[in-house]
Amino acid sequence: MSKEKPLVIIHGWSDGFASFKRLAHIVEEKLQRKAKHINLADYISMDDEITFDDLVTAMMCAWRKHKLPEVPYSVDVIVHSTGGLIIRDWLVRYFRPDTSPVKNLLMLAPANFGSPLAHKGQAFYGRIIKGFRSKKMFQIGKKILQGLELASPYAWQLAMKDRFGSKSFYGPGKVLCTVLIGNTGYSGISAAANEDGADGTVRAASANMNCDLLEVDFSDDPLKPKVKSQTSKGTCAFAIIDKENHSTIVFKDGGPKNDITLEYILGALRVGDNEFSSWQKKLSKYTDGVVEQGVSDQSLHGFQNAVFFVHDQFKQHIKDYFVEFYTADKRQRWLTQYFYEDVIRNIHAYGDDNSFRSVYIDCTNLYSQLDKNWEHLNVSLTALPEFKQNKNVGYRTFTDEDIGSLVIPKGHIPRYFKSNRTLLVRMILRREQAEHVFQLNPL
Repeated sequence: MSKEKPLVIIHGWSDGFASFKRLAHIVEEKLQRKAKHINLADYISMDDEITFDDLVTAMMCAWRKHKLPEVPYSVDVIVHSTGGLIIRDWLVRYFRPDTSPVKNLLMLAPANFGSPLAHKGQAFYGRIIKGFRSKKMFQIGKKILQGLELASPYAWQLAMKDRFGSKSFYGPGKVLCTVLIGNTGYSGISAAANEDGADGTVRAASANMNCDLLEVDFSDDPLKPKVKSQTSKGTCAFAIIDKENHSTIVFKDGGPKNDITLEYILGALRVGDNEFSSWQKKLSKYTDGVVEQGVSDQSLHGFQNAVFFVHDQFKQHIKDYFVEFYTADKRQRWLTQYFYEDVIRNIHAYGDDNSFRSVYIDCTNLYSQLDKNWEHLNVSLTALPEFKQNKNVGYRTFTDEDIGSLVIPKGHIPRYFKSNRTLLVRMILRREQAEHVFQLNPL
């Protein structure tokens, strides 16, 4: 890697460039890169009127003002938390996959698919704890937090562009992206924010850029849904770093707590196209070891962030629905109960549009049942208005005679429920209308 290549560091929500000076100095020393090539990006994130559109546009202006190169693969970037969404949005708005100026992209604890704290940040205590320290009293960056909320349409739409678009931005020959996130929560009063499978702010499953898209379409024949699946295009490296939290991984609050953190940060900035596959395998092997240690410790279990988006054949969003996980065999109803009690750890409906929901799934607990006597897991849903009850319009979803299901054989469970990744699930229902809704009567 050229010592003359600029390095840009982009901070997260409610933070500032000063917090990253230590990280910048250490990286500068270890990589022997001159200080003038360390550019600490700073932006306003605590103004309620600021949007991601504003931030990305302002970033482009700042990039050009400081005359950072725009030729392909001429800059390296480190981002933290919200910075992950900003850099991704910036890339898809201003560049093509083959014209990206970024080569090595290191994401530290990025909120690529949201944070469980974002919707809480909009509540009263968020305005007091965070807003009191903002330049505008009691403002917390509401519109930014809406994009950071779990199951946000913004994160979904961004993934459709850069992870499931016609071409990939990431992988050998393109942007070499590495995602690192810790597995340890905060201490003290901040521990109130802790959640299993997260670093105190961001879930490991929501940080990983490698994701999948599943479409279950009931609109043509509700009893026999059409099922399509797709893996995100390109590939990124990913690792869960033991002992680090959302702050220590960027060398704040006494961090780093793990000697391997700096090694992996430097490795992410040094890796080249030819070594990237081996780099991915190295990080994957390390992560498997961290997860295996946590089999008996629920805080270290492997989790999946399943984001559901439900709409009808008219693309109208369906906001009142219930996702059903069950077994059709009445002798195996124990699995249905187990799934809701021990596999589903959290459900969050996006505040402004309940058609988007995040279901947090404990894959470790689910995998522990694979040696038991059962054959299939069914996934379906019930939605309102229910056609038979409304009698005018609605969805036929009330009984097994009305709607079918996605049938997952036990042997395919690891494919549909994968630890430390986001699965985007689009479900399409058929909205029906009774004949009397519109009639032509003879004279």
